[in-house]
Amino acid sequence: MAQKTALSISALAMGLALGAAAQTRDPAPTAPNRSIVTAEAPRAPAAENKDAEDLEFLTEALRTGLAEVQMGELAAQRGHDPRVRAYGAKLKTDHAGLAAEIEALLKPLNVAIPVEPSSEAQVHHAALARLSGEEFDSRFVEMMIASHTEAIEKYGAQTHANPDRALHDFAAKALPMLREHLAEAQSLR
Repeated sequence: MAQKTALSISALAMGLALGAAAQTRDPAPTAPNRSIVTAEAPRAPAAENKDAEDLEFLTEALRTGLAEVQMGELAAQRGHDPRVRAYGAKLKTDHAGLAAEIEALLKPLNVAIPVEPSSEAQVHHAALARLSGEEFDSRFVEMMIASHTEAIEKYGAQTHANPDRALHDFAAKALPMLREHLAEAQSLR
C-alpha cells in the first residue's frame, strides 16, 4: 500500500514539478521552446486527487518552514527584547530541523524541492526587516501568532484525514512543536 501511494504521488509529482518554484535544488527538466513557469504559477487542482493534495501540503510546509527559519534569524539578530531574540533563535533551529524532515519526505518523489520561502513570505520578511525596536518585536510576534495558528490548522488536517501513514505521522510529530511556538509567541505579546 505504501509503495502504491509513493508511486502514485511520484507520478503526480512529475506533472506538478513543471509548475514548481523557479529556484529549486533539483530542477525538473523542461522541454525546449517551453515558456518559463514562475513560482506563482497557478496550481493544478489538488482537490481532484488526494496525492496532489499531499504534495501541495509538503511543498507549502517546506516553504513556510524556510520562511520561519529566515524570520527566526532576523528576530535573533534584530529583536529589541531578549526574549524575542531567544524565541527567534529557537524558531530558526526548530524550523530548520522540520524543513529537513520535509525534504526527506519529498526527495524520493523526484519533485523540485523549494529552496526559498514563497514570494509573499519574502515580502513580509522585507517589511519586518525595515522595522526596529519595540515596533519590530510587536510586528514579529503578531506574524508568528498568525503563521503558527495557520500551520497548526494545516498540520492538524493531515492528522485527521490523511490515509498516508508517513505524512500523518510527520504532521502528528510536528504539531506539539508548532503549538509550543504559538504559545510562546502569545506569551510575548
